[in-house]
Amino acid sequence: MIIIRKFKPSDFRWVIDIERKVFDEHDPYLYMQFYETYPESFVVAEINGFVVGYVAGFMAKEGVGRVFSLAVHPSYQNRGVGGNLLKEIIWVLQRFGVTEIILEVRSGNIRARRFYERHGFRQIGIKEKYYNDAENACLMKLEIK
Repeated sequence: MIIIRKFKPSDFRWVIDIERKVFDEHDPYLYMQFYETYPESFVVAEINGFVVGYVAGFMAKEGVGRVFSLAVHPSYQNRGVGGNLLKEIIWVLQRFGVTEIILEVRSGNIRARRFYERHGFRQIGIKEKYYNDAENACLMKLEIK
């Protein structure tokens, strides 16, 4: 059973482990800073007492939410964890009054792009050389009705 709940400081080590396995792009301490700034919109997925995924989002500006990062431990992918996390962050951001949610995903990460498309996101642009290795990012948006 997947439990979706708010991040708490004791989850930090799990989130860092997942981030390193999936992305290894962010300064690990950025997540604690994120939690301190946006505690309501930092959410984890737990299975059998283990944090297996997380999502962090925030209000970018009035009416616009942003998914900063979403990741699921490789051993728990394709089990509905990511979809549950995405639905939760959409719901959280809707409570803040957003009418659209944006995110970036690596252009070459077809699997992630399709995941977001299945959840209603559409590509609206490209951010050139967005990542540290100069890979482009696809800018995606979900309009909330």
